[in-house]
Amino acid sequence: MGFLDILRAELRFVYADVFRRKSVLFMFIAYPYILTLFILLVGYSMGSASVFVERVGVDPAIFFITSGFILMAILGVGDDILWRPLFDEWLGTLPYIISSPVSRVQHYISIPIPRLLLVLVSGSTSVVPVLLYYYGLHGLVEGVAIILLTAIAAIFFASIAMVIMGVLYGFGGEHWRAINVIRPLLLVLLGVYYPKYLLPLSGYIVSSLIPSSHIVEAIQRILTGYNPSLQIMFMLIGVATALFILYTPIGVKSIVYWEKRKVGEGVKI
Repeated sequence: MGFLDILRAELRFVYADVFRRKSVLFMFIAYPYILTLFILLVGYSMGSASVFVERVGVDPAIFFITSGFILMAILGVGDDILWRPLFDEWLGTLPYIISSPVSRVQHYISIPIPRLLLVLVSGSTSVVPVLLYYYGLHGLVEGVAIILLTAIAAIFFASIAMVIMGVLYGFGGEHWRAINVIRPLLLVLLGVYYPKYLLPLSGYIVSSLIPSSHIVEAIQRILTGYNPSLQIMFMLIGVATALFILYTPIGVKSIVYWEKRKVGEGVKI
């Protein structure tokens, strides 16, 4: 069973559930707007939008609608990879998955792709319309560029998510507690809602170890006009690519280690 067969099965599994429950499909479209509305209501009750524009360099509505879209794409990939073993264990299907002849690495690579595709399509109903409204045709070009960069950021995040998953499940313990601690830390370090280049030096260094944070920084530089030269863009994408290449074999080995450990444990009743 090859990777395309695994991916096809995963697509059918996810899309059958999504199109059966129309509320899920609606939330894919509405989530960036709902989150932006909530943040703007809180923000306007505490201060002025002009302060935000002066500090960050872009209208808060544009920044937060884009940030919500980026967050859905990147953390969606992370959640799919990190939570899936627990989901399978709770359902009682994990022993069957472990004992199947399917490559575990290919399986976990295919897991986040269906939802990621849905999120990327939802960018045409969130990021693109807002940028088109504010900037016209130039906003349309920016919107398409942001969707493509977000796709790269989400794919690159899979490498470090596999590393975290392999380490957490490989060494045992309360996985769900650890994930609930790591997840908000990743949210901050990705720099989605607070630009990475505004972080203190220590935070910037730690954030720079995450491949996707460099792509997020590139997107935010496009939005804010903060030195968005092609040289800077390619440098950020190059660093992200190098980290992705570095983490991927580590992630693969960590998943293989977890698989061997589960096989060694046997089936728990």
